[in-house]
Formats: sequence, structure tokens, C-alpha cells
Amino acid sequence: MTAEDANSLIDTSKPHPARVYDWLLGGKDNYLVDQQMGEKLPPEARANAARNRAFMHRAAAWLADNGVRQFLDIGTGIPTAPNLHQIVQTIAPDSRVVYADNDPIVLRHAEALLVSTPQGATDYVQADVRRPAAILDHA
Repeated sequence: MTAEDANSLIDTSKPHPARVYDWLLGGKDNYLVDQQMGEKLPPEARANAARNRAFMHRAAAWLADNGVRQFLDIGTGIPTAPNLHQIVQTIAPDSRVVYADNDPIVLRHAEALLVSTPQGATDYVQADVRRPAAILDHA
């Protein structure tokens, strides 16, 4: 799917899960409709989104500290700094990270924001978790 194709599929008149999650994390890649949906969620939704993100940071850092150099992030969502590759490549610059999501909104943001260290590699796969072979077989 090209960036142009992805743009044609984005409907900013309806809330979108990736943009609502971005809003919950205090991001800027969302619209009023996403904010309104986020405000309808239980009060703990924002704190839970932050806890989820913090766990990913701790787990990824621990793995990188303990020798893991390949990471696969399925269901990436809109990139929110620090991203997985930023965490692990700070610890191990040669780490390789692949982000996978089936969402055209995420694709647009990932193409623009997910830049690797020179020693490592970062890639994005347009794929669906319900089809794991497509993710694992991606060249």
C-alpha cells in the first residue's frame, strides 16, 4: 500500500483506536473526535495506557541489556517517543526492530518517524496479527 492509498482510507470524522491511544498518551497525532472518545473512557484509561507504555519500555530495555538484538513490535500504533527502537538502540545500537501493523494511519506515521541508528535497522511491515505467517515471512 502506498502512502497515497493510506491517505485515502483515513477517515478523520470518526474516532480511531490508534489516534485515541495517542491522545491517551498525550500525543499530538489525533483529532477532536478522538479526544472526545478518549474522554468517554473510564478515568483510569489514561493511566493504564501510560502503565502499558512504561512496561514496554522496561521490558525492551531489560531484553536489550541482556543480549537480545532483534525485536518485533506487532500492533505498533502511532509512534510515541520514545519508540521501541529508540529504547533498545540506545542500549545496543546494532539492534534490529521491525514494527508491524495493519493500519494505514500507523503506516503513514511509521514511514516518517521510525528512523534507525546507522549500526542497527528499523523496518515497518504492513501486516495483520491474524496472519502471523505474513509477518514472519516478510523479506
